[in-house]
Amino acid sequence: MNFELAITGGRVASGQGVARRDVFVSAGRVAAVLPPSGRKPEAARIIDARGLLVLPGIIDPHVHFRLKTGPGNYTSDDFRTGSAAAVCGGVTTFIDYTGQGPGESPLKGLRARLKEAEGRCYADFSFHCMLTGLDRMPAPEKRMKEAVRAGAPTFKMFTAYGARGLMSDDAALARAFAAARELGALICVHAENGPVIDLLSDIYAPRMGIRALPMSRPDFTETEAVGRVARLAAAAKAPVYFVHLSSAGSAAIVAGARKDGAGTMAETCPHYLVLDDDLLRGPRGHLYSCCPPLRSAADNEGLWKALSAGELQVLATDNCTFTSAQKGAWGGDVRRLPMGLPGAQTLLAAAYTYGVRPGKITLPRLVKVLCENPARIMGLAGKGFIKPGFDADFAVIDPSAAVKTDWRRLRHNTDYSPWQGRELYGFPKYTVLRGELVAESGSLVFPEKPRGRFLRRAKPRLI
Repeated sequence: MNFELAITGGRVASGQGVARRDVFVSAGRVAAVLPPSGRKPEAARIIDARGLLVLPGIIDPHVHFRLKTGPGNYTSDDFRTGSAAAVCGGVTTFIDYTGQGPGESPLKGLRARLKEAEGRCYADFSFHCMLTGLDRMPAPEKRMKEAVRAGAPTFKMFTAYGARGLMSDDAALARAFAAARELGALICVHAENGPVIDLLSDIYAPRMGIRALPMSRPDFTETEAVGRVARLAAAAKAPVYFVHLSSAGSAAIVAGARKDGAGTMAETCPHYLVLDDDLLRGPRGHLYSCCPPLRSAADNEGLWKALSAGELQVLATDNCTFTSAQKGAWGGDVRRLPMGLPGAQTLLAAAYTYGVRPGKITLPRLVKVLCENPARIMGLAGKGFIKPGFDADFAVIDPSAAVKTDWRRLRHNTDYSPWQGRELYGFPKYTVLRGELVAESGSLVFPEKPRGRFLRRAKPRLI
């Protein structure tokens, strides 16, 4: 049988283990996964993966590309540059967010973002729908149902950012959880205590510089919100998914809720696993600003343990890219500081370097949190697994090759990286999307033609 692609001699990783296998692709999907035969396969293209690891394409369920931050202002990565960075880092699917205003229809927001993204993405993509201003939204349950039918069954809500009209009170959260339960949808929550953060920001921002960031967002502002929202979801008998958890205390709350039988799930990010708040000191500390903020080394370790134990289910980036000039315009006041870090291209490499290599997490567990779990939770049918019938998405890495990280060699549209100068292992040698080689050794194979497709998603799964 003639195949479009054969990847031979590599060690294929799944959530269950690692085994030497040959992978064969036909019509953009995995056709067979077989023990090596030693014979040259009949295939239009052959990738010799001897000495390499073959992973499913990475799924990043939390990115922000071309995020509007104010009138005429956007993050520096748009869909083209952000997705280029993603595929060069082994990410073959990402999920961004709609951006409609509070009270506006999620379906309207989805259509607007599709118009922005289509034809510009090098990876396959989907969107979570923002769900804000429920008290101003006519028949929010009906509006949610429209989005689910359009293939966007996940919604994002906030317990912070009241001044921007994003914050939902407990009544709105309870109503959304009840609707999600009936629809088979999933509410994703940015959990921080917004009113307390606003109070502390007004106290510390005028005089503390970048140190006002952790002082105005201490870990209790996250743990309080996580605990409260988890209880609201449990009372509604609805699942909940917490984004970008930064503290070991929050991970413990999620673990406790799961032990009690609640449908509670959560993600963390590489910067919360590796980087700590010491980086916020000094003249370049503002470049490491994100929300929630970087926390202590003890939080780093606690989050690794939770991720390894299955108490956290997903590793994502919260990619939100700015240039140093955009960050530098803050004028010493954290209330004016753009929050977010570039991370799409370094997701796999940072996780492999600081997780798998030192033994903090196994390779099969890494595949679960980067591929299998996000596919299941987010309703990405055909993604996340190297199995017959699934999309032929692969990240093929040389586990022994180290690359000194330099923003000049990354594809992000910015002039710094939080990983600058660090030796990272696990940057892909090959990234394959639906059977087609799209990136090789950090470069796009077809830079003139983005091949990403919008993915209509099935209903989320509780894991």
